[in-house]
Amino acid sequence: FYMLKKIVILITFLLCTLVCGAEGRVQKDTAVLNALSAKLHEYFEALKYENIEVQKAECDFLIEAANSQDVRDFIAQTIYYHYIDSRIMGVEAVAVHLTDNWFVPEKVSFKDDSELFAAKIFAEFNRLSLVGNIAPELNVETFDGDRHNLFGESGNGRFKVLYFYDTDCVNCRLESIMLRNILETEDFPVDLYAFYVGDDRESWSAYIAEKLTLERGNASVVHLWDPSVDSDFQRKYGVLQTPRLF
Repeated sequence: FYMLKKIVILITFLLCTLVCGAEGRVQKDTAVLNALSAKLHEYFEALKYENIEVQKAECDFLIEAANSQDVRDFIAQTIYYHYIDSRIMGVEAVAVHLTDNWFVPEKVSFKDDSELFAAKIFAEFNRLSLVGNIAPELNVETFDGDRHNLFGESGNGRFKVLYFYDTDCVNCRLESIMLRNILETEDFPVDLYAFYVGDDRESWSAYIAEKLTLERGNASVVHLWDPSVDSDFQRKYGVLQTPRLF
């Protein structure tokens, strides 16, 4: 069923592409572009259960199938924004792939240079923390002032959760309370590395006491921060906003 649906969608997609190419004025033909966009998103829906390497290859094929540069640019842009906006964990790897292999080499183009710059930043701040990668090492400081080499040592047989938060982030407050409740009520063998991204120790201390102190359960919490930003945690884990959870 999946292959049949995929073939039908692809045929329709190619027909739309031919119409766009024949008209020769892709950017002005709103009806055709809307139809093409709809078929692309239908295609994405059929692809979402495939592994990332398959999705990368299929997206490359979609771009290569276009018969004009304008159509190729439109398809690449549509694919890119679909994958950076997706709520499915790990698929941002496709957006990074498109940036590295299509947009940066100028095989396809964004509408303006600011979009290309944003895509380069997105790729740089996400490529190290993609699903399947080894967790980047962080040499940071604990709440007690000791140095902690996070992920620089062999595992201890327990699961690890890395949680980046800020004390004045509303979404972080909700996430922190949810994490604490789950770890206290379920018997998970988990080490939670709670990483405060700010530099206000007093605010941090109050936040820990109120929202990130575990009183029961099998989980443990290690409180970390890097006020001097020497560990490069923002780039290594794509922490451009909080909360971020790995």
